[in-house]
Amino acid sequence: MPSRHGLDLDTGERLHYRGGLRSGDEIAVTDHRVLVCTDAETTSVPYTNVSEVSNESFDWFLAILSLALAGFGLYSLSENAFVGVGLVAFGLWSVYRTYRHRDRVRIHTHSQAKPVEVFPKEVDELYGELEPAIEAVRVEQERAERDDDERTPDEG
Repeated sequence: MPSRHGLDLDTGERLHYRGGLRSGDEIAVTDHRVLVCTDAETTSVPYTNVSEVSNESFDWFLAILSLALAGFGLYSLSENAFVGVGLVAFGLWSVYRTYRHRDRVRIHTHSQAKPVEVFPKEVDELYGELEPAIEAVRVEQERAERDDDERTPDEG
């Protein structure tokens, strides 16, 4: 069982997963929300507000395209050194940026324009706990809505 120390959990709220992010921060998955804990703040996203969770692994197409751009820059160094150095630098920067954004987990919400982005150390473990927790809350919410519909008398 993960440690609850340092998390602002409600009484009776079960902690399913607590793991580290590559930035040194932490992420926690509970029964009803996901918590992203940084030094400055703790972001709480309730599952009823989550519209989609996506996992973006390494983008090989962009990496190969960036390496091709750097290679073309090396090839064009003899014709125009300034442009060649610029292409090599941009291509290598793009490869570095693509590598840093590997295994990005985006949590899209209904209330925010930008998704909550995290870069976990163990993507499969986080995803393995997050997806069932969200699905359980959605099933519970649908069941509650269905029960409410059955209780209201038909007016007609």
